[in-house]
Amino acid sequence: MATKKVGAYVKEARAGAKLTQEKLGQATGIPAGDIGKCERGEIDLTAVQLKKIAVACGVTQSSLVNAPKNLSASAAKKAAAEKKAETAKKTAAAKTSTAKKTETAKKTTAAKTAAAKKPAATTAKKTAEKKTTAAKKTTAAKKTTTAKKTEAKKNTVPAGANVSMKVTASEKKLVEAYRSASSDLKKISLKVLKGEYGDTVTSILNVVGGNPTANVGDQIGETLGNLLGGLIGKK
Repeated sequence: MATKKVGAYVKEARAGAKLTQEKLGQATGIPAGDIGKCERGEIDLTAVQLKKIAVACGVTQSSLVNAPKNLSASAAKKAAAEKKAETAKKTAAAKTSTAKKTETAKKTTAAKTAAAKKPAATTAKKTAEKKTTAAKKTTAAKKTTTAKKTEAKKNTVPAGANVSMKVTASEKKLVEAYRSASSDLKKISLKVLKGEYGDTVTSILNVVGGNPTANVGDQIGETLGNLLGGLIGKK
């Protein structure tokens, strides 16, 4: 049978190369058990496997591949299946490699895009923070100005404000006399009330008041000061 012939040629080539079935299996990737079965004529090896054995044993490929003139149909079918599987494996590997490259390219692009957006986002954030800070300062300044104006208005007595005062009969006479006096006399009266003339005016007031004590003069001056000061402020 062709199978036995192939097995004999495989065994002869292996023995000539001084290789055990295990070492030949390691060199070709073919299980040592399959090599043994081939040498015993139990199974057929594919043309691809026979080529590997020929290379490992240092013999021509034709000496093994073409040894059986008519390989069994099962061996031919097995060879075709192995070839197909090998092609499919290479195709899958190529697809995987392409997919990995594509994924790597996507990640690289995404990383570059993120890196480009980051400075822009940082700048936008800083700009927004500056605007917020400026707005806060403006608002605070406006509040402070408004508060100052409000406080100033509270502390300012309008010129036409109605100030009510209780005035005695004597004080009314003093007011009438002050209003009827000339501008010079009014100025002198204010100086007297402010004490700018010192003890001389006090002495005069004491004499006019008919009381030799200084306290009476002080009381008159204080009364005139309070009364005229309030009325002048009113007018």
